[in-house]
Amino acid sequence: MKKWMYILLLLTVILSACSSQAAEKESDIEGIEDISLKQLSKHKNTYLGDNSAIHEILSNLPGGVIREFEIVDGKALKVTYGVKENADYTEKQFDAYWFDQKDKIEKTYLYNAIALFILVDNVEQVTLNMSSKDEPSVTFKRQQLEKMLPHSFKSYKDDTALWQKELVDGVVKSKEKRQDVYNTFPMQK
Repeated sequence: MKKWMYILLLLTVILSACSSQAAEKESDIEGIEDISLKQLSKHKNTYLGDNSAIHEILSNLPGGVIREFEIVDGKALKVTYGVKENADYTEKQFDAYWFDQKDKIEKTYLYNAIALFILVDNVEQVTLNMSSKDEPSVTFKRQQLEKMLPHSFKSYKDDTALWQKELVDGVVKSKEKRQDVYNTFPMQK
């Protein structure tokens, strides 16, 4: 009898461990911590107009579930996040990534805009939004954002350690610095 209780207990522990692991994996969408700046920097010196390179960059950025992107007037990039039909991700995974943490949208939008300005030489403006009209959108302008940073975007192209330290850790992950940026570039609904 005792033997069966131990087996039942062991089985319960194993099943609960498996289910908690599955719950943690509700979103396989990569976040800021999952991105390798060295890998991402392989796309440096990209230009608007090279749609396959732009799509590759966007797909490799945090939250990379891109519904569509549009190049406007050869100088601006408009990116819409959302799940397409027949996509690799579900709405549940998308929502788990974007909406489960309080500052996720702010951090991801800022991280992605900075990365696009570093990697895409001729982009002057980046607009990021969700496919739902009720979610926030923001437009960043290269020159204004660059003035708020310790160095020019070109300085970070070849120095991923500096990019990580000053921009990811120093701006994106810093609530104060991030709020300074969003005071200049307010989110719109």
